[in-house]
Parts: sequence; structure tokens; C-alpha cells
Amino acid sequence: MNQGTLRRGPQSAFAVLASAGGLALWALHFTFIYVINAFACERGYEGASLFGLPWVPAMIGLATLVIVVPLLLILRGTTRTLGLPVTEGGEAEPRFTNWFAAAVAGYSLLAVLLQAAPSLVLPACGVGY
Repeated sequence: MNQGTLRRGPQSAFAVLASAGGLALWALHFTFIYVINAFACERGYEGASLFGLPWVPAMIGLATLVIVVPLLLILRGTTRTLGLPVTEGGEAEPRFTNWFAAAVAGYSLLAVLLQAAPSLVLPACGVGY
């Protein structure tokens, strides 16, 4: 086996896993938001504070930070190979797979940030609680 084949395989596998990872991280963040809000409303923590900050926005901010870091790492890893020349034999699939993984990571990052934004301006358990 030549070295080009050995290199191309793990990069393609990384790009495929990165595509799934971006979507999985987005779904995990969505789950975190609902679990935090449900817990706060069920246990009466909607008015509690953590380090002087409201509990729910602080926890959602922490969850967002935990999810944004791996998303940025995925985005960095997939965009690094986008400018490379087409692989040996003219196969364009690895280039598309990397592009798709970068697009999914970018859109997932945007979705995570837009999911977290309402927690900063809306009460955790609705109006009047």
C-alpha cells in the first residue's frame, strides 16, 4: 500500500465521523437546554443564582461552552484539508466529505449559539412563575 492510501483513509473516516459528530453535538446541546430548564422548573431553581448569575442561564452558558469547543475543533480539523489538491487518481469524494463535515459543523455551531440565546432574555419557566 502506498502512503497516499494510508493517509486518505483516516481523513475520510474523520470527515464522516465529524459530520455525524456535529449533528450529535447539536442534538446533545438541545437536550441539555431542555433538561436544565425542566430541572429548574420542577425543583424551583428558576430564581436561584450560581456565582452571582441566574442559575439557568449560567448552566446553559456552561453547556454551550462544553459543546462549542468540540464543534470548533471539528470545524478546524475539517477546514484544514479543504484547500489541498485532489487526491491521487482524481477522486473528489474525500474533498466533498471534508467540505460537508465543515458545513455541518458550521451550521451546528450556529444552531447551538441560536439555541442558547433565548435563555439570556427569557425566563426559564415562562411568564409569571
